[in-house]
Amino acid sequence: MGALTFTSKGEPGIGFRIGYTYISERARRKANRVSGIGTILTGVTLVLLSPFLPMASLFAVVILGLGGTLVLAYFTAKREYELEELSTEAPEKPGRRIEPPKVGNYIALQLIFAGISFALILTEKVARDSGIILIASLQLFLLTLTVLFSRPIVLQLAPKFQGKMALGFARAMTAVSAMMTLQLVVVALNPKPSPLLAVLLLFVSLGTIFYAVFIALTSAYEEGYY
Repeated sequence: MGALTFTSKGEPGIGFRIGYTYISERARRKANRVSGIGTILTGVTLVLLSPFLPMASLFAVVILGLGGTLVLAYFTAKREYELEELSTEAPEKPGRRIEPPKVGNYIALQLIFAGISFALILTEKVARDSGIILIASLQLFLLTLTVLFSRPIVLQLAPKFQGKMALGFARAMTAVSAMMTLQLVVVALNPKPSPLLAVLLLFVSLGTIFYAVFIALTSAYEEGYY
């Protein structure tokens, strides 16, 4: 995989792909060299250390190696794109800028939902057990993902970014966050729900998850990912 990335010439589905690499050939070329070398070095290191380290340590080596490679490749692509933007001698300027979609309303809603959940926990309206705290923490995680996916220059994979997937993903994550808050509110109002209410909540949860997956996949299709 590292060799393919290193020698990539822009083939679809091969190499290090983010927004910078689609709008700047210079950024694509340099970032793929960095990611290719990093991937190869990670693989070689893994082979050399495999007789001496346990599986958990080898897994950590993979995470650190590939994670570090991704970070270096990202900053390489960003730097080369900016240098090309500033260069007066560049034969070809980046063709267009990629503007992030407006997902502020979805982020605000998720902040409200997460705030309600943590308020219920802090005021002890719901039990402070690990499951409840995990739900509220997941809401913050979904919020973080929404913010990241709204930055196409970082996570863009499709060459013709229109923001449809980012908006769809934001809607999906907001729906899931709302469902989590609803569950905590129901628990706060009725600590011992009836079987009928429990079944109703289950159907609402499954329906929300189905809706979120459907919206995410549909928006990805409209964006041109598959």
